[in-house]
Amino acid sequence: MSDSRGGKNRLAEALQRVVARDGIAGVSVRSVAAEAGVTAGGVQHHFPTRAEMIRYAMAQTSATVENRLSRRPRWGDVHGWTKEILLDLLPLDAERRREYMVWLAFVAHAETDPRLTELKQQTDSKLHSLYSRIVRARRGIPIPENEETESSVDADVEQDALLLQSLMDGLSLRLARSEAAVASELGPRLLDRYLRIAIDTR
Repeated sequence: MSDSRGGKNRLAEALQRVVARDGIAGVSVRSVAAEAGVTAGGVQHHFPTRAEMIRYAMAQTSATVENRLSRRPRWGDVHGWTKEILLDLLPLDAERRREYMVWLAFVAHAETDPRLTELKQQTDSKLHSLYSRIVRARRGIPIPENEETESSVDADVEQDALLLQSLMDGLSLRLARSEAAVASELGPRLLDRYLRIAIDTR
């Protein structure tokens, strides 16, 4: 682990696997070291405390999703590419389900750590901005160049973006608790229905 960032990222990935398997309660210097195949001292070299390790792993989880979404095409048929972005956020396969359950564990743990709460709020804000842009794109409404002015441009759009965000939160929870085959069929169908009756008809 000569590369500091690479070492931290590998430990964060190991921590995520521990959380997926054993929950936040299973996270310790020893358990992460064993999962990563390093010594406890190797973990503490990068993360002196358990709290720092969890914060870094939560931030990495958020950044992974953000980076993946940023690579999604945003041209062509607007209904097509906006739907694909939304589907990418739903736990429709094993990888996304694990990612979502790990994120839920981090969010629950945020109640004990104000810095995790701040990270959750930042992530929620970024998602709201994304949903707002999706609503605008599907309705053919210009997207403001200055994101700080978005909330003042169209109150209806912002409220519908909040409803879309709430739908995505609730649907994700429902799908994560469903059988994989059910989730992969139900998720796209319910999303299509919501977009059709709540977003595209305005």
